Amino acid sequence: MNSSYNENFAKLFLRLFVGILFLLHGYAKLKYGTSFIESVLEKNNLPQYLVYGVYIGEVIAPIFLIIGYYTKTFSLIIIINILFAIYLVHPSEIFSLSSHGGLALELQYFYIFTSLLIILIGPGKFSLDEK
Repeated sequence: MNSSYNENFAKLFLRLFVGILFLLHGYAKLKYGTSFIESVLEKNNLPQYLVYGVYIGEVIAPIFLIIGYYTKTFSLIIIINILFAIYLVHPSEIFSLSSHGGLALELQYFYIFTSLLIILIGPGKFSLDEK
């Protein structure tokens, strides 16, 4: 196997990994609703229609990431989604440590930096973006 082939498979696996894991967050919103997010928006005096951004960021964006279509755009949308979540729900935990010694928001940082990595390295040949 050549290096280019391995590199493209690595990009595919990264997209699948991030997309599937983040889609599970969206699935929870579809199954259980968005009442928590609606209450957070209300508490922060933000319009309720912003709740639809959760569906874009946690359902549509991961699906497009998985299939590799407009990959960089939807990776950016995932990053924006997470930054909003941090701002609205976790602002006091940005540099906090958990009781286990890791960062309290390490999962959020994981999604931010892996999505940023996808933006930087591109989707790879096994995507709809690559023709």
